[in-house]
Amino acid sequence: MKTKDTDNELNEPSFNYQREFHVFDSFEEQAAFERRQMQELSPVERLRQLRQFINIAYGMHGYDPNNLPTIHTVRIIE
Repeated sequence: MKTKDTDNELNEPSFNYQREFHVFDSFEEQAAFERRQMQELSPVERLRQLRQFINIAYGMHGYDPNNLPTIHTVRIIE
């Protein structure tokens, strides 16, 4: 049985691993940078980030923002 040379190639998914990081001289400079970053986001993007933080805080790992429930109910338990 003959094998091609391409059979021995490892095909990994291609990702862009470039991440920026910033070094700040003060906490005020960091806060100003974070405010500018938040201002560039749309309201929907901010809500998605908020939802991700809520999921992390409450351990909700199965949340799918593309498949939201259509009916929401609120129950008051006494």
